Amino acid sequence: MASLQESSVAPQPPGWARRFPRDERLFMWIVIASVAMMSAFVIGWLAWGNQNVPTASYATSPDAFSAQVAAFVEKYAGADGKVRVPPGQDAYVLAARYTFYPDLVLKANVKYRIWISSADALHGYSIVGGNQNINLEIAPNHAYGVTITPEKPGTYLVVCNEYCGLGHHTMLGRIHVER
Repeated sequence: MASLQESSVAPQPPGWARRFPRDERLFMWIVIASVAMMSAFVIGWLAWGNQNVPTASYATSPDAFSAQVAAFVEKYAGADGKVRVPPGQDAYVLAARYTFYPDLVLKANVKYRIWISSADALHGYSIVGGNQNINLEIAPNHAYGVTITPEKPGTYLVVCNEYCGLGHHTMLGRIHVER
């Protein structure tokens, strides 16, 4: 029997100096290619995608914004309680546990700016449907202005996607789009 020192097989070098087995090299190339494709997708989406982020904001208090919403509702509210926003007019929405106030009525294919603020806690503001990419986090003491151009008539839900308390799952608003 030959001893270990007499063996013709050289010991493996330690650490990264050793050559990776074929299956590990293949896996590494798959990971590198996947990361490159995901990075290219994200860069393209950010550069050419339809992002709808707040275009303006200002500091306000919950009381001041609530008064602004009340004046807006008083001026444009219909008998059904919905607020019909004239084209070119800014709309105001207040998020408070567990509601969005008021429900808005907008015209299709008309550009609006909606100002949103919170009266009490962090809330989310996400429109479900309507080909809109609006997903905001709304904080007290700040008003956020987001531009929206609804395309198709219908009723769209506004959901709170930031946990705000035990009734969070019931926090819904509506945007009605008419021709």
